[in-house]
Amino acid sequence: MDCEHFERWLDDGLPEMAGIGAHGHAASCARCAAALAAARALDAALERCAATAPAGFAERVMERVARARVARPLAWIEPDALPWWVRAAAEPATALSLVLAALVLWQYATLARFTVAAFQALASPAVVAFVRQLAAPRLTLDLSMISDPFVFAGLVLAGLPFAWWAGLVVYHWSGDPQTLRAARR
Repeated sequence: MDCEHFERWLDDGLPEMAGIGAHGHAASCARCAAALAAARALDAALERCAATAPAGFAERVMERVARARVARPLAWIEPDALPWWVRAAAEPATALSLVLAALVLWQYATLARFTVAAFQALASPAVVAFVRQLAAPRLTLDLSMISDPFVFAGLVLAGLPFAWWAGLVVYHWSGDPQTLRAARR
C-alpha cells in the first residue's frame, strides 16, 4: 500500500478489509502514522462529545426534506452555484437563438427560397394595393431588397439579440410561481 491508498483508506472510514495493509504502511511511513494517530484521536473526541438526538428528530428532518422536494421539484440545482455561462445557456432566449442560428446555417438554401417566395407574395399586386389603401397614397412598398438571401440572413442574425432580450424579459416576467404567489399575499 502507498500513501495515496492509505489516505483513501482513512477517507473511507478505516474499513477492516484493507486494515492490515494500511497498518503495515503506517508502521513504515511517519506521515501516514501521524495521520492515523490524528484520525484515531478525532474519532475518540467525537465519541466523547456524541449526544443522542431527541426523540423523533430523524423523522421530523426526513418529513421536512420530503415536503421540500414536493414543494420545489426542480430545486436540485442552486442557480447561484452555477457558472454564468451555464445560467446564460439555460435561458430560453439563448436556446431559441441557437436553434434559429442553427436553422439559418443548416437550411440556408431552403430558408432563402422561402424568403424569396414570402417576399414575392408580399410584393404581389394585391398586397401592395391593400397596403396602399391603408397608408398614404404616395407610399410604395418595395421589399425586393429584403428578398436577397444575404440581406435576409443578416436581418435574422441582427434580430437574434432582440429575441434573446425578449425571451429574457418574458422569462423574468413569468417568474417562479411560488415567488409570484408569495408576492401577491
